[in-house]
Amino acid sequence: MKVTPYQNKNDKMTKAYGKWFMRAKPYGVLSMEDLSNHISMDSKVERTMVSQIAKAVVKQMRELLMNGHPIRIPHLGLLKVQVSTEGTEVREAFNAGKHVKNAHLILVPTTEIKEEMRKMKFEKDYDPTKPYDVVTDNDDDTDEGPTNNDDDGEAPINNG
Repeated sequence: MKVTPYQNKNDKMTKAYGKWFMRAKPYGVLSMEDLSNHISMDSKVERTMVSQIAKAVVKQMRELLMNGHPIRIPHLGLLKVQVSTEGTEVREAFNAGKHVKNAHLILVPTTEIKEEMRKMKFEKDYDPTKPYDVVTDNDDDTDEGPTNNDDDGEAPINNG
């Protein structure tokens, strides 16, 4: 997997502000049709059938997750909704409508996937014709800044 450097310019992340980190370089987003083609080649099931089943699976998973049901996906992990909340001084003061700020979709990987990820090899991908990425408060992408930070703001890459 290739990784690219970026500098954190989010001043709300005081321990990580100004530091350089690496993030995984995506190779392009696959569509459901692309995924259906891959599954079809691997399973010998027609792509149209795979596509219909995949759409039904996604629809049902979405509905079940939004109703609080975690979903265990064999050989991948547990998919669940996690919420971020504000704290209250006393339990009785907590109001779900007021204190729950947002929800995130989380995948807790299986031990099998974690082990595969520990064995991943990383290489730096750098294109000198493009400016480096900068993380700011108003980034729209799904990345929320440095990940896997420990208390000193470092973002280690563990490649075994």
